[in-house]
Amino acid sequence: MKRITYIGGSIVTSNSITSALLDYVTSVADSDNSVAVDVTVLDENDETSVHTLTLSPTSQFDVVDVDVEGMTEEDEATRFPLPEMPMIGITGTVETTGDAGRTAKDFNLVANEIDNGLGSIHG
Repeated sequence: MKRITYIGGSIVTSNSITSALLDYVTSVADSDNSVAVDVTVLDENDETSVHTLTLSPTSQFDVVDVDVEGMTEEDEATRFPLPEMPMIGITGTVETTGDAGRTAKDFNLVANEIDNGLGSIHG
């Protein structure tokens, strides 16, 4: 189990959630957006509850190990499901029409001509 301290307080959650959050907040740091993520945490009465964390490019966490008496890895996996992380960055759909294929082919041809034509003299 880990204690995550941040501006405004601290939470205790599983090792896997902590790892996922740290990986995710590193990705958010490269984005211009903030996202809200629901995280299962251990309350003082040994119950769990869901907290919503706002992650942004300025998020800073301090993480330390904590011992929770009687908590096994199996208990962690059962009581602390991994949160769903929103997509970061460019989102959209992939075009599947023939125009997309032709555009990609045209782009590749032009890029090839540039690569092969650099430094040569055509007459």
